[in-house]
Amino acid sequence: MGLVRKQASQQPEEVLPEKPSAETMLGQLDDPEPDCRREAALGLDGVAEAVPGLLARVAAETETNVRDAVLTTLSAHDTEQVAGALAVHLASDDAALRTAVAEALATMPKSVPALIPSLLAAPDHDVRVMTAMVLADLAHPEAQVWVTRMIAEDPHPNVVTAAIDALLPAATAEHIPVLEAAVQRFPDDPFLRFTVQAALPRLAGMA
Repeated sequence: MGLVRKQASQQPEEVLPEKPSAETMLGQLDDPEPDCRREAALGLDGVAEAVPGLLARVAAETETNVRDAVLTTLSAHDTEQVAGALAVHLASDDAALRTAVAEALATMPKSVPALIPSLLAAPDHDVRVMTAMVLADLAHPEAQVWVTRMIAEDPHPNVVTAAIDALLPAATAEHIPVLEAAVQRFPDDPFLRFTVQAALPRLAGMA
């Protein structure tokens, strides 16, 4: 008697849920559930028409992980429109928002450089401090030049200290004069002086 091959039971094909439309996901940005808002923000990646809605969500969002998702999606749109709208939040009273926006701007090397001159001239020294944070991680050939100029020229010690922090990871012996000059400009600022003095031996060793 011949062997009878047992037929494999046919499993129904798994049907993946259809991705919501951009219009649906834009509406979900206001959903009361944070997970829903986060998924919507990430799902809108690459959708140009979603930019205004995402920008409006930045200041309104109260959940950190949702706001981070919104900023991640927005920063992929490396345009002056998006960068300019985000840069406004560098003056926010919300420290977490300021920092999150600075981190997002640092990932936008095409559009952010055009904003740097106006940010360096901002009357609010806190905005200039945040600008130093942006420049610390901005992948642009002029970033170090701008930071060095802040150290040499900015009139506020907090800004200069932030710029020094931004420069130090990539600093070399050639930066010693501008760092020592900063200490001389602000002799009564102990934190600035300590930051520079702690870095000088390492930098001198590079000479």
